[in-house]
Amino acid sequence: MSDPKGLVFTLVESGPNIPEEEYRGISNLITSLGISNIDRLIRILDWYDNEHAPARITIPSFYSAARFKANDGLKPTSLTLYEISEPSVANGPEYQAIFANGSERDKRMVPALQYLTRRSYSVTHLVSHSEASLPPKFIFYEAVEVKPEGEASFDRWLKEEHIPLIAKTPGWSRSRLLTLEEQILFGGSIERHVPLYKYLAIHDFSSGGYRESAEVKAAISTPWKDTIGSEVRHFEFEKSYTKQK
Repeated sequence: MSDPKGLVFTLVESGPNIPEEEYRGISNLITSLGISNIDRLIRILDWYDNEHAPARITIPSFYSAARFKANDGLKPTSLTLYEISEPSVANGPEYQAIFANGSERDKRMVPALQYLTRRSYSVTHLVSHSEASLPPKFIFYEAVEVKPEGEASFDRWLKEEHIPLIAKTPGWSRSRLLTLEEQILFGGSIERHVPLYKYLAIHDFSSGGYRESAEVKAAISTPWKDTIGSEVRHFEFEKSYTKQK
């Protein structure tokens, strides 16, 4: 398997519209154990973990995936990253076939989600620790918009100052710079506007203390940050998806 040159970035918020009958079996089991008030996000995992994501990993050019949950108190609360061979396969014929031939449950669930956006990116820069363990336990991403006349300076700043500073943080595993290729918005009814920026930097960590580290605080508070539009989000690992052998 060659190194992934693309990434599918999927943000999801389940919301209140997932039909109860989709998870009747899970609800009955939990009720029998005396547990109530189950978060709908938990109920949605049966479909996503056992049907939706595994179907996409059967595509030869989709190498693996990992799902993360937000730990910053913001929405959307679920993020799945699919490692792919190149950006063009994200919405290619094989993916379209999987999407078109999805199960009846898949076709009911996707429209019922409160929010779902699917973006494809090209990987333009990657730096990793020699002993990095993937998928990471924690990630934070910076989505960034830069004016065309500032792109060369931004690229140089990111590669020569920003990422090297973050890489000094204890627990750092990997940093990637990606460029947006395509976005598909399946549903947009959510409490907060989710901005869309051209550039995405994803930083991987093996431990969660990075947010309080001097290195990360310095990296995200440099003068350059005041000249660009950006969004910063924090997530922690929940589940990985790999091909069946």
